[in-house]
Amino acid sequence: MSEISGGRHDLAQPADLAPRPGAADDLPVPTNLAQAAIEVLRVAVPLMISAGMMSVVLFADRTLLMFYDGASMSASMAGGNLFWVVVCVPIGAAAMTGAVIGQLIGNGEPEKVGRLLWQSIWLSLMTVPFFVAAFLGAESLFRLTGQPEELIAAEATYMRWLMLGGLGLVIESALSGFFSGTERTSVIMWVSVASGLLNVVLDVVLIFGWGGLPALGIAGAAIGSVIAFWFKVVCYSWLLSRPGLESRYRMRGGFGLDLPMLRNFLYYSLPSGLMYLTEAGAFTIIILRIGQLGDVPLRATTMAINFNMVAFIPLVGIAIAASVLVGRHLLQNGPAFAVRTSLASLLIALFYSGVWAIAYLVAGDWMLSLYGLGTPDEDSRQAILLAGGLLGFVASYVLVDAVQLILSAALKGAGDTWFVLAAGAATSALSIAAGIAFDPGRSSLTWWWWVITIWIWALAIAMTTRFLGGRWKSMRMV
Repeated sequence: MSEISGGRHDLAQPADLAPRPGAADDLPVPTNLAQAAIEVLRVAVPLMISAGMMSVVLFADRTLLMFYDGASMSASMAGGNLFWVVVCVPIGAAAMTGAVIGQLIGNGEPEKVGRLLWQSIWLSLMTVPFFVAAFLGAESLFRLTGQPEELIAAEATYMRWLMLGGLGLVIESALSGFFSGTERTSVIMWVSVASGLLNVVLDVVLIFGWGGLPALGIAGAAIGSVIAFWFKVVCYSWLLSRPGLESRYRMRGGFGLDLPMLRNFLYYSLPSGLMYLTEAGAFTIIILRIGQLGDVPLRATTMAINFNMVAFIPLVGIAIAASVLVGRHLLQNGPAFAVRTSLASLLIALFYSGVWAIAYLVAGDWMLSLYGLGTPDEDSRQAILLAGGLLGFVASYVLVDAVQLILSAALKGAGDTWFVLAAGAATSALSIAAGIAFDPGRSSLTWWWWVITIWIWALAIAMTTRFLGGRWKSMRMV
């Protein structure tokens, strides 16, 4: 597919397109694994902090809801997961913006970055009708899944409010792709930190009704998130409107609908979004099956997933860095450099995940004691005891999860997005089918955690096999 690039260009750029100091193509090329690791960390650390801020926000969100009302915490888990199922396809597609921009930079075509970014925004705007439909049908969706009647109203409330921020979440994912693709990741970090702090403050004020405002509970938590989503859009839009970016990237000059570029971008980005859907859909089915067991198992699962999330979400920052750098090096320096970047990213991710695996095994009870602060009700105390066993599952797969995440990101950075989708869909479908077929009974919480663990191992095996096969080395998205 060559519509984005429109053919190879001479790498000598006109004066107004000459690389600025600090631009990605001014940086030294890593010639060994240590230098590759330094390069990955340069790009990844701000993204890890950014993603880590998201995990802090989600953790605070659910923990504050538990202090407000334990049932609200359970409802936020199910409601948030279904919200993610609705928005994950456009978000996954928008998230490919950075990887494609990385290849444009590597191919010596920075003047096409603005036009590509606009195509990502147009795709984002096309999602509005789907979000409206999900808003209107929220309660029916939860009722169809067989959720406990006492949780449905809270789950639907949480999801409906979040849907008001769904478009903002997709647009900010597209806009942040410019900063990841051009390796200006510190911008993403600062915007995320500001947005995250705003979200936590709004959670405290709106959930509990501080400052004379009424206590909104689970609705307040969702409203805080929505405001934070749109706050990011405003920040990125302002930063991208700066005149200094126009001469090199044609931010304003790229305005408009470019159908060949849009089709090419959709070809590579849609599988990424659908991969998000298969994973989110499978995970949501598992959560809903656990929800059918009652509030206590769902609450325990939410507690364990919260701590899993603290370890996993920062890994997304390393994955984004791997995707962008693999894409750039593949075109700019060749497959050997892309392989070196992938291995460096993987080693960093394994070290980070290994620290958390040890923490879950050694200090899991201490972590869960956070939920015992204050005066938890009897259901919460039972959930804390159950969650202690579930953290053992998390420790057993957290390293493997890092492998599948980083290698799938490397494959997507090269353009092997359709394989990532096929492997993800197959492993998700097989895991859920086996889980349902061999479920030993309705009281089998640990069974569904075994399903999660086996599913993640299967993903890691598929991505490792594909990566070692090497077909991705000859792929291009521009």
